[in-house]
Order: sequence, then structure tokens, then C-alpha cells
Amino acid sequence: MKKQNLSILTIGALAITLASCGGTEEKKTTAPEYQEQPVLQEADSEPLGFGDAGGRTYSVPSPNELFSIIKDSKLPYKEGVISTDAVNYGSSTEQSLNFGRLTADIAYTASYERFQESTANFDNLRKIGDELGISYVFDELMVNRVKSNMDNPDSLEVISTSSYQRIIGMLEENEKGSTLAIIATGGFVESIYILTNLIGEYEEGSEVISRLADEKIVMENVIDYLKMYEDEERVQTVLNDLKPVSSVFLNLQEVEKAVERKADGDKVVLGGTKVIMTKQEFEALKAAATAYRNSFANGSQS
Repeated sequence: MKKQNLSILTIGALAITLASCGGTEEKKTTAPEYQEQPVLQEADSEPLGFGDAGGRTYSVPSPNELFSIIKDSKLPYKEGVISTDAVNYGSSTEQSLNFGRLTADIAYTASYERFQESTANFDNLRKIGDELGISYVFDELMVNRVKSNMDNPDSLEVISTSSYQRIIGMLEENEKGSTLAIIATGGFVESIYILTNLIGEYEEGSEVISRLADEKIVMENVIDYLKMYEDEERVQTVLNDLKPVSSVFLNLQEVEKAVERKADGDKVVLGGTKVIMTKQEFEALKAAATAYRNSFANGSQS
């Protein structure tokens, strides 16, 4: 399966850049020296959400990939699932989780060309990005490219892909690895929250349910990524708080794919396994993702 290595962090980066184009004076953070890396190309990969960024770096889960499930399944946009209210967060953990949450929200609204909602959350995301001290990943060239393509989602995707390794590398080089892990968690949880709420009712044999179940692989990678920094108290807290969501995914049953037969009697053998999600597991996942998401999303109103 062909996947695009487009990260939630990069979407968020573009969002901050767009928000910073409004003409108001913002805080600036000095950018560290960084060697530009080659553009990450498309790669064949079975799991959704993670790609090869080199070294010990995990690629950040991509809401764009998850929301391609939504578009393929023709699920309609649902009002009231996300908010564009400006909210204050008191800790770096909340800021990081909500940076991820907002990148997922922007990907969701942009997927349906709801640019007014996307723009509102660009402003919210910029504020959190400044508080986290990650505004330095943008330069004038990136700002100008995004500005001239802000009504063209396909062009924005190309721009974000080309900047992927640079942004990940700069954050890790600036010792932001644990922040990146928490951002990844917030974005993934929000993606699951949105998707399960769009699906609404469980349907046996549904393709979208099957693809949601396949996100078990991404959940495993999110946990592995967090565990790289589990000596930090805030990361340990996130791992513990994530358990109601992760336990549903990790307990999903994997079965061998069935052998299909053609009309002429020839067998078609499908290798590998498929992940099964029951109605009870879907409902448990929906409840857990909603509860955890609401626990960190509802800070104090600005």
C-alpha cells in the first residue's frame, strides 16, 4: 500500500505559519543551526501513520492518512465535533497534547474545505506553538510558499512533505523529542475521537471499521515512541492516561486472512493478518478516546 509521509507535526507547522501571516508582531525564537535533509519521498508501507525518517526517529502519525479513510468512506462532515474556541493551557504537557489535537482538527476541517474553521484554529495553534517554543522551524521562504497556496490543499501537502525531515530533525536537535512524542499522542487521540464520532453506529463488515481497527499498528508505534522518553514524569503521565485508549487497540484480535476462490476454481491466497473490531470494542474505543480527549482539551477560555 502506498502511503504519504505527511506528519501531523508538519500540518501543524504549516498552520502556525499561516497564522503568523496576519501582520501582528509575534514572539520570535532563535533558530538553531540545522543541515537541510533530502526530501522524504513516497514509500511502500503497510501500516498507516508511521514512515521511515531515519535514525532513531519515529515518524509522527498523520491525521491526513486517517482522514483519507473518512473521504474514501464518504462520511459527511459533522458539525460540533471540534471547537475553534481559544483556550489557555497551564502546562507543557497540555500544550503539547493540544498542539497535536489542533493539527488533527485542522486536517479534519481542511479535508472538507472548511477553511474558515481551519483558519480559526491556525490562530489557536500558533499561540500554543509560541508557548512551546517551536516557532523557529519556519523561515521566510516557507511563509511565502504557504501564503501563496493557502487555498490549494494539494500544494500545501507538497510543501509540507518537502519540509518533513527538516522540521522533525530541528525539533530533535533542539531536544524536543519528548514534546514531539506527546504531540503525536494528542494528534492520534484526536483523530480517533473524530473518526469514531463520524462513524456513529457500528456496522458489521464495514470497511471504515476495518480500517479503524488497522490503526492498532499506529497505536503500538505511538506507545513505543513515548517509551523512548518514559524517564520524564510528564511522558509517564501521558502513558498512564492513554491506557484506556491503548488497551482497546492492543487487545484487538488479529486473524489470518481468508483464502478467496475465483469463479474458475483457482485459489487466491491473501497473506498476513487482519485486525478484528467488535461492536463492544468500537464503543469502548469511542468512549475512551472521547473521555481522554476531553480531559486535556478543555482548558480555561481565553
